[in-house]
Amino acid sequence: MNNSPAYYRARIAAFEKVIREEKGGERDEKNNHSVILRNGVIPAGFKNRIHSLIQENQKNASNAKLSFEEITRFNTWFEIHPEKVAGTEFITTSREFPIMIKGTEEDIIRTVSPTSKPDKNEKRVQLAKAKAMARKRILELMNLK
Repeated sequence: MNNSPAYYRARIAAFEKVIREEKGGERDEKNNHSVILRNGVIPAGFKNRIHSLIQENQKNASNAKLSFEEITRFNTWFEIHPEKVAGTEFITTSREFPIMIKGTEEDIIRTVSPTSKPDKNEKRVQLAKAKAMARKRILELMNLK
């Protein structure tokens, strides 16, 4: 995604506000809305509310670089880098693992493989140019004496 730090700060504030307001669900309920939100996923029925809060909060949010704490809250890093998710997120009924990723072998390979392999010849050419410049400089310095 190509959103600004202000957007992600507004997103964090929106999640915090909804979690505070919801504070609920039965204690034994497996995946109450607060648990899902704490994991950075917007449950069904909350999208409009969250998005309107983000719009509202974004006006006053700072556009400074995100701190480590901000990047690691509410799945923000994966929101910034969706290409790093090897599959599709979905909500489960597990209390311990409320969010899971379901992906194929191709998804995993695509995610962990480098997008572009550096050309070995390109590196050799750069090194040769650097060495040539160094030799040229040495010769220039020797001629000054």
